[in-house]
Amino acid sequence: MEDSDQKDLGSETLHQQYELVKNRTANTAPNKASNVMQFGELSLNADTLSTYMGASLPRFGDAKKQSLPKAVKQRDADLAYFWSKLHKAPEGSAEKVDAHKRLHEVLDHCAHVDSSIAEIGVVLLGTPEKSSQVLNNVRASGQPLVDDWDCLKSKVRIFESHCGKLLQYGMKHTRAMANMCNSGVKDDQMTRAATLVCSSN
Repeated sequence: MEDSDQKDLGSETLHQQYELVKNRTANTAPNKASNVMQFGELSLNADTLSTYMGASLPRFGDAKKQSLPKAVKQRDADLAYFWSKLHKAPEGSAEKVDAHKRLHEVLDHCAHVDSSIAEIGVVLLGTPEKSSQVLNNVRASGQPLVDDWDCLKSKVRIFESHCGKLLQYGMKHTRAMANMCNSGVKDDQMTRAATLVCSSN
């Protein structure tokens, strides 16, 4: 989490963060170091952190002002709010500790939603490349987001019942769920995928 707070999530890759954490863990206490390892689909190493954690909050203003921009995206409002509280609270105060905790809860939620959608897509559609192509598809101007609105509502309900609420941030994945409907994913397939992905998280 420290690395994610400090780096540009849009440029640092999963592999870069893995190497940093592995080296830092090994060098911190050589006799007590954890054996940091990677598991699963290693082809995801080239993905940037923002694929799973959302975009970084910009390093607003200079270090002394710690100011937020006048406008932030609605989906980033909670992040911006707790970021602001964290940086305005006096060092060592209970307020700062609480803001830090709440900020990381929001970041954890964002990461959970992003990774769950990505993993469900892979389960439903095959490879990460195929999944990304389908889930991120943007229809031509004039076409509706989804052909069957009931299907979209159902996909959201299924996701939330197995993986937790999307909340404001997670609404950005509505297009991905619409694209699942547009590509013919049935509710029973979505249920199996969401159960598989989110029961292991």
